[in-house]
Amino acid sequence: MIPSYSLASPRPLPFLSPYPPPKPTHTLDLPPSKTSKASPISHYNSLIRTHIESHRPSKALSLFNQLLLSTPTLHPDHFTFPLILKACAHLSSLKQTQQIHCFVLKSNAIPQHDVFILTSLINAYAECGSIDDARRVFDRMPERNTVTWNSVMSGLLKFGDITSAFRIFNEMPMRNIVSWNSLMAGYVKASLSYEAIVLFIELQVSGLKPDESTMVSLVSAISDLGLLDLGRRAHGYIARNGLPLDGALGVALITMYSKCGSIDASYRVFQLIPVKNVNHWSCIIGCLANHGQTENSLQVFSEMLHLGIRPNHITFVGVLNACRHSGSTEEGIKYFNLVKTFDIEPRIEHYGCLVDLLGRAGFLKEAMEIACNLSMDPGYVVWSTLLAACRNHGNVEIAETVAKKMIELDPDDGSPYVLISNIYAQVGRWEDFRKMRRRMEERRVMKVTGLSWIEVDGGVHEFAAGDKFHVKAKEIYCVLEEMTEILRWEGYRPVESADSGSRMGNNEEEDVRIESPIS
Repeated sequence: MIPSYSLASPRPLPFLSPYPPPKPTHTLDLPPSKTSKASPISHYNSLIRTHIESHRPSKALSLFNQLLLSTPTLHPDHFTFPLILKACAHLSSLKQTQQIHCFVLKSNAIPQHDVFILTSLINAYAECGSIDDARRVFDRMPERNTVTWNSVMSGLLKFGDITSAFRIFNEMPMRNIVSWNSLMAGYVKASLSYEAIVLFIELQVSGLKPDESTMVSLVSAISDLGLLDLGRRAHGYIARNGLPLDGALGVALITMYSKCGSIDASYRVFQLIPVKNVNHWSCIIGCLANHGQTENSLQVFSEMLHLGIRPNHITFVGVLNACRHSGSTEEGIKYFNLVKTFDIEPRIEHYGCLVDLLGRAGFLKEAMEIACNLSMDPGYVVWSTLLAACRNHGNVEIAETVAKKMIELDPDDGSPYVLISNIYAQVGRWEDFRKMRRRMEERRVMKVTGLSWIEVDGGVHEFAAGDKFHVKAKEIYCVLEEMTEILRWEGYRPVESADSGSRMGNNEEEDVRIESPIS
């Protein structure tokens, strides 16, 4: 722990820390020589900074310990504390941050209200998960600069407190581009995509010029809303201003075009990126998989390996998705086994793809066995995937077990009730169907309605299954009936499933046939 540092004492007591002072084993940690032109504390600061930049925060703390113990006349200065607080932030060590805070308050060697140090302290507290401490430091600061305001706002956004962050943003006496970027990114993370776009417009009015980070947030917001026309305009701005695509912005553009339904444009963006990293490759592999282009997705993956680019866990999620969308069970299992050959420990996303792959192919017992024997919690998504597979194959026995697990995980979600009742209806167990629907009513649980949207001539149209409130609902259903007749003539038939609504009359079987959609 940090020593008690008396206001009257020129030196601290021994530095009691979980990071003991290291024995000098190489020149990096050696104290400065007497012939060195740099001041001794500057030498220590440089070494501490080197450890932090090399991702060795524990070493940085140990060197700080060494500084306190080995040089009685040497005091940390106003450069030392921001560096060591950065090490604490990297380690998310709240206890160490609090001890450094006490050290700063008791030190005579530095001003207690040093803006640089206190701003670093706000960052450290936020990274350690103590936003209340960060806010207290901020509120007690007599002087603040723009970086200080940005730090506390970023901390609030990290914890999802959008309201407080927006209040801080409005109170800022001066904003820079980082201020706008932080709030835009916070909006996107909180799924407030429309608000992020409005904020971008306000940024342009302010006179500041958007940078790469700004455009990443804007493109991500457009992607979430599916606004293809606006996405093209954003792409045009990026091209005109020469913003590089070799980082996160390139990934955001590839994703945006894919989510907006233009996979060809997505692939063209990928091809135009001169220097591609693993994130670009992983992104296009996943996008092609989501659009059902399994062969192209796996071909890009093979090209990636041929070029010597090492895949990561996200790459394999895309590859496994490609296999499950096409029903390539054997190939999917082959790629799943390939994960560990790249020293990648399979994550829940990989197991989820494997369970879905096996479930779609009808290997429900094998999928159930994998889900039950995972070393990690399968989670709600894996169980819901397996339950959907049970519905598709009419396996009531496994479905009942899975539905029970899902209800235990989230008693307020109506999805497992609806899915298991649909399975009961599918196999003609109407009494069980009625019991499950009554149970839903007794517990007052409802299935959250899934919404879809489409952009037509610059306007976004949002709708749900069975939606009859659209201004052109009559015309839409006429076209749907025509499509249904064409599909019938082509040999397709309706998929019979129970109504997902809440009717509990005596004609459930009739309702099921009438309400059946075309899939």
